[in-house]
Amino acid sequence: SESPGSGIVFSAPDHPVKSASLWTGALGIALIAGGGGFFLGRSTKPESTAASAPAHAGESSARPARAESRRMTREEATDLKSRLDRETNPLERFRLATRNLEAWMAADPRGALDWLKAQEPSSRRNEVIRMALGQFGESDAKGAAEWSMANLSGIELNNALIRVAEQWARQDGLAAANWFSSLPSTPERNAALEGLMFRWATGNPEGATAWLREQASDGESSAILRYAAFAGWAKTDPRGAVQASLESSRTHQDPAQFANTLANWATMDLGASSAWLLENVRDTTERAPAVSELAAIFAHQSPEAGLAWVEKLADSERADALNRLAAEWAESDPSSAARWLAHATPGELKTETISAILHGFLASDEGGFGRWLATLPPGSLKQQAMQLSAATEPAE
Repeated sequence: SESPGSGIVFSAPDHPVKSASLWTGALGIALIAGGGGFFLGRSTKPESTAASAPAHAGESSARPARAESRRMTREEATDLKSRLDRETNPLERFRLATRNLEAWMAADPRGALDWLKAQEPSSRRNEVIRMALGQFGESDAKGAAEWSMANLSGIELNNALIRVAEQWARQDGLAAANWFSSLPSTPERNAALEGLMFRWATGNPEGATAWLREQASDGESSAILRYAAFAGWAKTDPRGAVQASLESSRTHQDPAQFANTLANWATMDLGASSAWLLENVRDTTERAPAVSELAAIFAHQSPEAGLAWVEKLADSERADALNRLAAEWAESDPSSAARWLAHATPGELKTETISAILHGFLASDEGGFGRWLATLPPGSLKQQAMQLSAATEPAE
């Protein structure tokens, strides 16, 4: 497991830049895309239904229709359960349950969920349970969390707790944080608490960060929650978040925390965030992790703008930033990176960075690589490219 200082983000349109948690490595960031997560540079997997059993033959793969909105008494809920138990056609039973799900959940949420859980496992059943838990979480998040912990496991429990924790955070972040933090530490509980902090801080950064300070813990788990909270804060008040995170990172001697917060802002406004860093953080050692994260984001959003930004950096940090940008560029668009490489100053780039660009270009477009190679003037770059090309040619 990587340490919190490995440079990360919790982000997406509405989420952090890398998804899931340090605590749930087995249980991702679509960098700048909407895949979710709190941490840049960290590889963890997003919510998944891979653990769900496949639908049985004859089941429709379409999403269930929205449940009818009406009131239901406890007696009617009991009668509905009897009708469902008498229905022998799985498809009709499914339709009957989903037509009445909203009213049933309002009248007897635990009874409805218990009945659903007792049905034969299938992707359809699991989807309806997720729908039901979503409704339960809106009216009784604690109850939804308790039911999930008693009845689900693995990825289903992980995802259910994350969703419920985020719902609860919007309703009462303090109560949610106190309840989840009181539970024994497990990967599922920890992932939920992390998501909770992100969501709570998005709407109430003062409350979330005050709660973190009161925990008086400086271990790995506390660091992860700080990353999540400041990442959430950055989604609604990026300037306030990065300034507060900078101060906090100094207190905890964790500059990667600040870098993570700034990177969350950068996924939304790269120009403003990169300019803020140069104007407000002078110590090159302190800002080094942030420079590296921004260089990576520039590589995926606008390499040309990134090259111009790198020129504004101090001499002591320019080479590392350029190499990070070029290496990331080699992953996102190796042919463009190679065309730039032909005109770059080789002394500024590490051998492994040049190699990454060449390998990426050759692997993605062998014909284009050959044509580009033919245009290179004699020199070390052409020699290295020719050696790579020769090494990959099939033996006769």
